[in-house]
Amino acid sequence: MQNGSLGFLRNENKRKVLQRIIDEEPTTRVQISKDLSMSKPTVSSLVGELIEEGWIIETGSGEASSSGGRKPVKLRFNAKNAYCIGIDIGGTGVVLGITDLQGELVNLKEFETQKNLGEKLLVEIKTQVDVMLSESGIDKQNILGVGVGVPGITNLETGIVVEAPALKWSNYPARKKIEEILSMPVFIDNDVNVSLLGEKWLGKGRHASNMIYISVGTGIGSGIMLQGNIYRGSNYSAGEIGYMVTDRQFASLYKPTVKGYGFLESVSGGNSIGEHLSNRLEREVTSLEAFELYRKGNADAIEVVTVAIENLSIGIANYVSLFDPEIVILGGGVTQSFDVIQPMINDILNRYTPRSCEIVQSAFGKKAGVIGAVALVLNEHGGLFTTKREG
Repeated sequence: MQNGSLGFLRNENKRKVLQRIIDEEPTTRVQISKDLSMSKPTVSSLVGELIEEGWIIETGSGEASSSGGRKPVKLRFNAKNAYCIGIDIGGTGVVLGITDLQGELVNLKEFETQKNLGEKLLVEIKTQVDVMLSESGIDKQNILGVGVGVPGITNLETGIVVEAPALKWSNYPARKKIEEILSMPVFIDNDVNVSLLGEKWLGKGRHASNMIYISVGTGIGSGIMLQGNIYRGSNYSAGEIGYMVTDRQFASLYKPTVKGYGFLESVSGGNSIGEHLSNRLEREVTSLEAFELYRKGNADAIEVVTVAIENLSIGIANYVSLFDPEIVILGGGVTQSFDVIQPMINDILNRYTPRSCEIVQSAFGKKAGVIGAVALVLNEHGGLFTTKREG
């Protein structure tokens, strides 16, 4: 990447030409001139600069064909002229990846969160980033930026994580700390907002302007997109569905399974499902095992899982009634059991919402946060690179 600062974006005409190539590739100078009502000499000059800077490449020779006419030189976007790093910090695990500018994954790493709390977390992030860069043969100068998703309320402007119980962070200057260890520009947001961006860019939400992304993992969180924009609320805490109360009688007995967690995630989150069934069976059971026992007909597992998913479904029904989304996307570890979850959710929605809504599983699995974090970086550059055509 010869222009690491992306200063060329200040040239609006050059930006328009590059965006046209990204949207319509392969295309030609003549076609760009027609599409943008821009003179051919101007287009040729801007294309020349973009080729020199490595942002686009030419295909085709331009030589005469057998029929006598010249074959047009086609222009394509060079998605490997720069790269991005995405980091998804979850309560259970951290997933890191490097992608090109169209989201193609180059390298992926992961490590456990709870074994690396405090300053150890930052050290391990730096170690894994250095390993990925080395293994991929990518120079740090070719990294456009680092996107980070965090499981907690995050001030997008200051980069301060207001509260992240799973990480034991309170008013923690996460962006500053991560920038210091990586010496790269860092962009940070709540992890579900980040995953929502990834689904909008390359996932199940590409054609939706109003959608909800809900992550059901250690805790439960959600991202809300209205008219194509993420709704964050007045204190960056919109979408904290984990605090929703879905059962009045149960709420009177409510005790959080994890300090700082809300009612719904203490009933329906992965940790709570495992803990509630463990108490019944008097042995340690994970949420994944709980769903396996459910499928085998274990009575205790059926009761625990049913209560958990019914409460989750009521929360989703409330969202659908309030926001009228085109689609609800579910991600997180608990949704590995989507075959069990989906029918229960659909049943509740059919009974309690004014209209139906499509419920789908995330397109990315554990890569969701990484892809979304990369989309967060690209959005900071005006969304220039976040367009990808079907095909």
